[in-house]
Amino acid sequence: MALSSTQDLETPFTTAVLGSDVDFWRSYIAGRPSPDESFFHLINEYHSSHGQSKTAIAHDVGTGPDNIAQRLLAYYDHVVGSDLNDQALAAAPALIPSELYKRTTFIKSPAEALASGVVPNGVGLGKTDLITVSECIPLLDAPKALDAFHELLRPEGTLAIYFYGRAIFAEGDIHTLNAIYDAIATRICTFLLPFKGTPGFPFHVRGAEALVSRLDNIAFPSESWKGVERYKWNYDYPLLFNSKEGYDFDFEPVDRRAEGEKTIEVIDKQFWAKEWGVEEVKTYLDSVYPNWQKKAGARSTEVDELLEELRNALGGGGSKKKVTFPVVLILATKK
Repeated sequence: MALSSTQDLETPFTTAVLGSDVDFWRSYIAGRPSPDESFFHLINEYHSSHGQSKTAIAHDVGTGPDNIAQRLLAYYDHVVGSDLNDQALAAAPALIPSELYKRTTFIKSPAEALASGVVPNGVGLGKTDLITVSECIPLLDAPKALDAFHELLRPEGTLAIYFYGRAIFAEGDIHTLNAIYDAIATRICTFLLPFKGTPGFPFHVRGAEALVSRLDNIAFPSESWKGVERYKWNYDYPLLFNSKEGYDFDFEPVDRRAEGEKTIEVIDKQFWAKEWGVEEVKTYLDSVYPNWQKKAGARSTEVDELLEELRNALGGGGSKKKVTFPVVLILATKK
């Protein structure tokens, strides 16, 4: 099927943000969980202990509004940010202080094409010390993307892939609160149907499989990678943003982990903990499902009713409770 425009190919979590302005991206950053500094310390400790500890160039893939690229500037001399979204990249000068922006390079490119010469030679092939892949790996053709990342990295360079999922209420009547949250997210997802039979269906299938697998479906060929470590925080909750009832197709977990890889599973309800009420939950879900109200039309009142149910379960008014998140981080070293 020929596509008439980028809007015809709807992909999960991304298509509706095309054309968004700086104010949207400010709201996006504010509404998303932000890794604490210990998360970056863990990545850098791995980087230091698995070969040459060089910190000249980092590259943030799927950089979006560049919030993670900016965080990497505390550790690396120069940071490259790549993304498909022109508007997100164009927002960077307004979101990054000018003295830091001078140490960045931003590139529009699919992750799978990053080894095709689109990255400037000085910060490109074989010269990158660290690649972070923040919140986009489920949408990528993983084997092709890993090949591109391998070409970009220098020998003994580090690849860090991570993804966080749904909010988890960690205090109060957690069973009720989490059930209402899931009902809200799942109802929103149903407004986006159909997935099956649309041009974006392969992306939805790919994303759902990755999330339900907690990224274990991503294989790291032993001829190219070593020292693979998979961290899973709060693995007692799914990485999916909503339950499977929000989809119009079936999918199951896939495990492509290889012998010798390490898997570290942690339940820590203080991990990335925030105090959230109804407004924070709504802002988060608006960033996960951009412009869902347009698809919902008059049915958006169904979500309003569920949000009020959540408000009451939280204690009414502006009451807030602690939330955390399921997070997966995969670390690997280029051979």
